[in-house]
Amino acid sequence: MTIEEYKKQSIDRINKQAAVSGAFTNCFDTRAQSERQRTSERKRRLKALVRSNITEIDVLAQYFMISVNTIIKIAYSAGYHIRNGRVVESVMR
Repeated sequence: MTIEEYKKQSIDRINKQAAVSGAFTNCFDTRAQSERQRTSERKRRLKALVRSNITEIDVLAQYFMISVNTIIKIAYSAGYHIRNGRVVESVMR
């Protein structure tokens, strides 16, 4: 068996396993939908925490178990601003 034949066999085997497990069916749609659901759930929980006066970025990041940069992105997308390491209401709201 040549190297090319071996590579083709291994690629075919991997693709067959992935097809059987359903990896090629709507994988991008499902992933995008779950990402949107996760983001909207995080925004909802963030708004509830800010209303209950928990506004420090570090505390929020620990609560959500995500990085500070990610919580900042979620706060901005939820319409908040960041000042002195705290989430504050936007003046525009």
